[in-house]
Amino acid sequence: MNSLIDIAVSNNISWCGIVCDSHGIAQTSNKRMWGVLSKAPDFYPDIITSSRQVTNEDIREFFGDRSISGIKDSFANLDLTALGFQVLFEAEWIFHPPFLNVEPVDTLWCIITTEEQYSIWSAASGLEHVIKPDLLKRDDVKIFMREKDGAVSGFIASLGANAVGVSNVYSVENGTEQLWPEIAKIVSTVFPDLPLVGYEHGDFLEAALTSGWTSIGPLRVWLKTNV
Repeated sequence: MNSLIDIAVSNNISWCGIVCDSHGIAQTSNKRMWGVLSKAPDFYPDIITSSRQVTNEDIREFFGDRSISGIKDSFANLDLTALGFQVLFEAEWIFHPPFLNVEPVDTLWCIITTEEQYSIWSAASGLEHVIKPDLLKRDDVKIFMREKDGAVSGFIASLGANAVGVSNVYSVENGTEQLWPEIAKIVSTVFPDLPLVGYEHGDFLEAALTSGWTSIGPLRVWLKTNV
C-alpha cells in the first residue's frame, strides 16, 4: 500500500505532467523518476524523484546529455552538489483528510470558467505564461479564485493518484491564515471523498499546519548552479 507521501509525490508528478502537456513538452519516466525531454515551464522541475532508492548515478543516467536546471528531490534524501546542483528551498508535503458532508463555504470563491476570470487570476498569481487557459477545459483540474475588497486570492486543485493536489496557493491579502481553513472544505465540495495533498514552505506551510493540515514528509528542490 502506498504511503501518504508516495500518494503526494505521485499526485504532484501527475500535476506537473498536466502543466507540461499544456506546453507541448514531452515527458519520460521509469520506476524511480519522472522528467521532461526539454526545458520545463518556469517554476517547474525538469526531474522529480518518485522512489527513496534513487541514487545520483540513476539521476545522471536519466538526464544523460540533456540540460537539466531543476530537480525535485521528493524525499529529501539526496545530496546533488556533486552533480552541480544547490538547494533552492526545502519544503514539506502536507495532507488533509476529506471533509464529509461539508456545507458550502465563502460564496466569494468561484471556479474559473472564463477567459476574463483567468486573466485576473493569472495576473494576480504571476503565472500568465505558466498556467495555460487550456487547463480550464479539463475535468481533472479546477482553478479557484476569490475577489474581496479588490484583493485576489487563488489556488489550483488537480486529480491524480486517487487524491486531490492543492497547488499555486496565493493571496495578496495580509497573511494566508484565512485561506487554508477554507481550501480543504472548498475542494471537498468539488472532489468529494478524496484526500488532499500538496507541499508548502515558509509562512504558507505554517499557515497550513495551524489550519488542520499535517506534515507527512520533507522534500528539497535543487537548482543547477551556473545555469
